[in-house]
Amino acid sequence: MTTDQPIISVRAVRKTYKLGRVRVPVLHGVDLDLAPRECVAILGASGSGKSTLLHLCGGLDRPDKPGANTPPPSITYRGRELTTMRGPALDRYRTRDVGFVFQFYHLLPELTVLENVTIGAMPGHGRLSWLKHKPGAIERAKALLDAFGLGHRLRHRSAELSGSERQRVAIARALVTEPPVLLADEPTGNLDRETGGTILDTIEGLRDSMGLSILLVTHDESVADRADRVVRLIDGRVVGGAGVDPPVAGGGAARREPAGVPSGKGPHPRTPPALPQQAKPPPPRPRRGRRASRSPASRRARSSPT
Repeated sequence: MTTDQPIISVRAVRKTYKLGRVRVPVLHGVDLDLAPRECVAILGASGSGKSTLLHLCGGLDRPDKPGANTPPPSITYRGRELTTMRGPALDRYRTRDVGFVFQFYHLLPELTVLENVTIGAMPGHGRLSWLKHKPGAIERAKALLDAFGLGHRLRHRSAELSGSERQRVAIARALVTEPPVLLADEPTGNLDRETGGTILDTIEGLRDSMGLSILLVTHDESVADRADRVVRLIDGRVVGGAGVDPPVAGGGAARREPAGVPSGKGPHPRTPPALPQQAKPPPPRPRRGRRASRSPASRRARSSPT
């Protein structure tokens, strides 16, 4: 871990989304630093705000404006403020200074592997400018794909690749412009553990060879452990810089009792008292049967004169 000045610095960042009439707060005054050549893992459960924080660092979204009692937010890249950056300056930051790797590969199925990587260098160029810079982009793309062990797959399409190969293509596309910062959102989320480990080995090798700073979002403890530093995010708040849960009163981790179970010793709830038994009602009185109805013949016999 380096002690240089941060390449990305985040201060007092809040973010709220509107879902219809409901305001959903996601980040609550987050502070974060990323030093040059450092790999920082943002660890948190789904919905904790880690992807939102990554998008803010990448200039894909903007933090909330300050309120009456909240300090102004700040996101800086090498001392330049991103929250006030507009137009071409912001476009250049997104396309040249940071590279994005997402959980889903977002490869174009009609393009070859080489074309999918090369296209990452196209934004920011006009037609004539791209014709001038395209040969260099192709050479960089080939070099990256060779480093990832995909030199024999240059003419293949994404449907012909495995999950690991697709993710390596996506990483190469993010790095074809040689950005100083790599922002990776769950890069191993769709891969098995062994294949994910291979992807992480690739990212670590690139950091050493290219001098990358890496901000990595994950919910997997084993992935986070490979970073230089772990920032734990819970409910939109940074609660630990080394992957340690905050202490609770009385020591130990907080334990939540299941609904309907009173706290106390023993794993089972207290047995509820038995309801008082009601006295059995007296049996119903037997009903007297009706007299058998006489047949028509017997009635005629009784009514005829003797």
